[in-house]
Amino acid sequence: MKRAFIQILTLLAGLALLFSCEKQTTPEPVRIQYPDKQSPFPRDDAYYARLRAYKKTDHKLAFGWYGSWTGIGASEQSRLRSAPDSMDIISIWSQWHSLSPEQIEDKAFVQQVKGTKVVFCISAKDMPEEFKVNGQITEEGIVAYAKAWGKDSMDKYQYDGMDIDFETASDHIGPMNQNPENFKKFAEELSKYIGPKSGTGRLFLIDGNIDSDWLPANIGELCDYAVSQAYNCYGAANLRQRTSNAASRSWRPEQIIFTENFESLWQTGGANYSYNGQTIPSLLGMAYFAMEETSCGFGAYHMEYEYGNAEMPYKYMRQAIQIANPAPQGDYSKNLLTLDQAGEMSVNLVRFPSGATEAVAVSLTGSLSGFAATDMTIPLVLDPSLVQAYNEYNYTDYEAIDPANVSFSGSFHFAAGSRHSSEELPVRMTITGGNLEPGKSYLAVVRADHSGIAGVASNTASEILYVKVSVSEDTKTNSVGLTGKQIENLEIVALGDGTLIETGTCELGFSLQYGASEDVTFALDVDPTLVEQYNKTHGTSYQLLSVDKTTRPESIVLRQGEKTAPTITIGVRDPETLENGDYMIAYRIDLGNSDDYWLYDESQLTRYVIISKSQTNVEEKVDSVDGTIIEDRTGWKYTANGTDYSEDMFDGDLKDGWTVFTDETPEVKVEVDMASVRTIVGWRMGFIDYSFKQLRDVAVSVDGQKWESQASGDVELALTEGNWRYLQLRSPVECRYIRMTIIPYSWAYNSCEFEAYAPKN
Repeated sequence: MKRAFIQILTLLAGLALLFSCEKQTTPEPVRIQYPDKQSPFPRDDAYYARLRAYKKTDHKLAFGWYGSWTGIGASEQSRLRSAPDSMDIISIWSQWHSLSPEQIEDKAFVQQVKGTKVVFCISAKDMPEEFKVNGQITEEGIVAYAKAWGKDSMDKYQYDGMDIDFETASDHIGPMNQNPENFKKFAEELSKYIGPKSGTGRLFLIDGNIDSDWLPANIGELCDYAVSQAYNCYGAANLRQRTSNAASRSWRPEQIIFTENFESLWQTGGANYSYNGQTIPSLLGMAYFAMEETSCGFGAYHMEYEYGNAEMPYKYMRQAIQIANPAPQGDYSKNLLTLDQAGEMSVNLVRFPSGATEAVAVSLTGSLSGFAATDMTIPLVLDPSLVQAYNEYNYTDYEAIDPANVSFSGSFHFAAGSRHSSEELPVRMTITGGNLEPGKSYLAVVRADHSGIAGVASNTASEILYVKVSVSEDTKTNSVGLTGKQIENLEIVALGDGTLIETGTCELGFSLQYGASEDVTFALDVDPTLVEQYNKTHGTSYQLLSVDKTTRPESIVLRQGEKTAPTITIGVRDPETLENGDYMIAYRIDLGNSDDYWLYDESQLTRYVIISKSQTNVEEKVDSVDGTIIEDRTGWKYTANGTDYSEDMFDGDLKDGWTVFTDETPEVKVEVDMASVRTIVGWRMGFIDYSFKQLRDVAVSVDGQKWESQASGDVELALTEGNWRYLQLRSPVECRYIRMTIIPYSWAYNSCEFEAYAPKN
């Protein structure tokens, strides 16, 4: 039994493929060579418990459409239980209702015992006639249709969800999917019963043309998964493009399952797929893509055809599952421990001019095949006894590294009920050069020491990390890198009452080309003379911000082996007390006098931060104004750069107005006279073809003499659809005059209408 148990887990299987336009005849069953690998096969309860637990873990999904399902007959091909045990989702591509007792029993077995989700597939083309009114689709009919199939049928037949085939080929379109409003309503109604918004745990899948404009733009929020019919896929570039296209319907990469057509390609495992310079079956390529890139799974249309594979039933499905979710190997009566980074890696340590040697830090994590029964702490150790065996097997002559050259920051910690060690705080292995000789080759053999921990054994397929270590014979300097702009802008914006609505910060990244030879600290010095020099050179008048008004670290710290320091955040302390105006503070990073560090240009170590404090009564980036348009604009005047455009700006016609070219007029100063004092909550500005997206120095006045600022700095406008730009005031103001400066973002810009808003009654 144990042997069979191990064999089956090693062959965790399956998946499926998406809709094809024309059904073919199911292939004749082929006598298989491994009848002991097909279901049903006797398993014990522990095996099935582990299988169900596996399906609740975070892994890549195996999906498949299953046709020709009857639950009866001499061939297991007609039964869902023949599918690989590790199938996550099976979608019924055949009659899903009016089930026979055999089908009910078969489905219940894979759901309850194997933990496989079984959904049924319907077409998005049309609605059943019984829900139509005089042959027409109505909103009431859609509501009834969604409830009847999304809840009532689901309850009756105990399915785990629904899969909707949404295709746009001519023979797949109809009044439901061709009319976006019909399908939108249907999807929204279904989401009450299935999908993430329902709270039922039942799945909502869309398959087919998942990037179609006929789908609602927010469909990804309503569904669990998008199944892409990536038939005859040739490589990862095709899958990446499909992923990018699907984003238009709000699909996230981790929702997408890619599938191949096994109705026609089951004997070869799919089409020719290019992977790392090799040609492999496309189903396997989709599994590699899921494991290495973004998608959540892979599958096939008419997955059951592959039951007839002469080498092994579901040969390619099993291979795909093993690629994406490798099964551990070892004593399956215990919880198998995996070192996630197991395998081989090479490290070449650089020597610096001072004689110091680079250090390298490697992050290590572990995982379990099952859930930890209790809190467990498992240390990491060097095992020099394995060096000789490695050399004999690989015909190498590595020396065992001195344990003094390797250190671990801690141990693996598994919390009770978890399968993974802390990913937020991985164990840090640091390798130093110390007494290692240049030109020699060393081997550090790393494993997790679970000795003495009951119920835990090694995953023998992934338990050891071999690190090949060498030291360069030549010396090199450690180049310094800084991210971020040399001149950063930090905005602080307050309302009229002083309430802060924006308190910006800026970030600085610091890195080294090679790992730090030891823990190192670089001072982050504030230099007032740099501000004075900047003002003198650029003709500016920034005020010097005192050091005690800033929040920042006083130094940059890298631990031994690290190449990148934690991000440095610079901000303003107590920004509400800062007076309105423009300030500057300048920083210089002090590398000390060591010859080990090199910088192309010393000026790169200097950073300037401009802090602008302003007040505003304006809401930025709005696409409407919450108010009522003032229709009577009799006597209103509008000037732009001193020219009167009143006749065109208040005629209700988006046609004539002012137009300027940015190379001639980089900004336009506008003043509006509303003829009398009014209470307003905002305004909108019309344009024809060339627009603008920023305002500056927005102010209002009652008498045209004393002005009250509404936004002392720049105001960002929303790039809305249509021919209007909107400005919303946070609080209503009384005024007769409005003044603002309009700033372009293209080679030309214009305005052809102006409308102000009064508060709603």
